[in-house]
Amino acid sequence: MTERGPGNNQRPLMIYDGDCGFCTYWAHRWAEKLSPHLHIVALQDNRGRPAQLAIQDLEEEIHLVDSEGDVFRGAAAVFRALALRRRYSLGWWCYRFVPGFRPITEWVYRWVADNRQKVSRWTRWLRRKA
Repeated sequence: MTERGPGNNQRPLMIYDGDCGFCTYWAHRWAEKLSPHLHIVALQDNRGRPAQLAIQDLEEEIHLVDSEGDVFRGAAAVFRALALRRRYSLGWWCYRFVPGFRPITEWVYRWVADNRQKVSRWTRWLRRKA
């Protein structure tokens, strides 16, 4: 779930795959909802990416480096980032304390990550319907 990185006492940093339309869409949505609590950067932007994070890992799943330097990946990163705003913190609480929630959400995250093109088409279709 997490690994320890150097603390920087700055805004938490979310790193996503800027070559993925689905990832980019959701990064922009989160930027609207979580700014100024979170700095979001594409992994292709070398200026904002911590050197200790491997490109291969970043291509596989979203990462969040919090202000303490802890690194979260996958569903943990999503829920931890959303919890930066109290109104979106229920998922992070469930992730940590509700039995079965963590493995289910990590499985869903992995399925979405493995099927990004298909899910991206669904997202575009749903946006048009709304």
